[in-house]
Amino acid sequence: MATSDPAVVDRRHHQLIVAADFDLPVRTMVISGLDGRLDARILSKDHSGPATRLVRVPLGWGTAQSGAFTADIELFVIEGRLTVAGHEIGQYDYFAVRAGQLIRGLRADTPAVALLMTSAPIRYDTSAGGALAQPQVARAAEETWAAVDRLPGRYVRELAQGPAGAVYISGAREWANDGGPWHYHDGPEEMFVLDGSFTVLENVEGRPIEQVYLPGSYVHRASGVYHAGPGSSSSERAIAYHRVGGTGLTTWNDVDETG
Repeated sequence: MATSDPAVVDRRHHQLIVAADFDLPVRTMVISGLDGRLDARILSKDHSGPATRLVRVPLGWGTAQSGAFTADIELFVIEGRLTVAGHEIGQYDYFAVRAGQLIRGLRADTPAVALLMTSAPIRYDTSAGGALAQPQVARAAEETWAAVDRLPGRYVRELAQGPAGAVYISGAREWANDGGPWHYHDGPEEMFVLDGSFTVLENVEGRPIEQVYLPGSYVHRASGVYHAGPGSSSSERAIAYHRVGGTGLTTWNDVDETG
């Protein structure tokens, strides 16, 4: 189900396919306790509170003051550079801070673009006390690519087991799933295309539909949704961000059906 504004759709109950992020409305986002404003596009959200946004971060956004977020927060950097608790993170790096963890500030060193994932509405509480904690930091350049055995031409670079599930980057080089398997995950999956293009057979409302994902395309699949079936492929080089909840178990189906 494609949608022009995921803010009005509950991702817990609907599969979301956003053709391009620039088709979405831009909303100003202010996080109390942090200096500056974000230009945010809502990619998906639960009406219970959690949300995923694509944000443009201005230079100097954040604060040097120690504090704690009131909800879990995850950031995946697409462009630019941030410093969180003294750790520099750049392109395709990730960090996560759990609610209530006291950290030593968060600051944008350059203008940046990032995926912002929050478990609930948030603020940054500079009055929080206690011992300083270390955020979870994963740098893409320090991780290695691993081949996906069941999908020749596909690779994954695991980043972290974050607060909501596994976070990784997938890659493809002239991948073509000619007659190969469908698969699904035991938890909800998010995918945001970073570079190149993917053509993916998706099980949409019980039938296979071919979707073409260019940079900026976003998908939120519910647990158990078959995808990447026969006929799926990629451009010569393609990269995407993924976050998968649940245990991370993948179920494969070699039969030409979507369940």
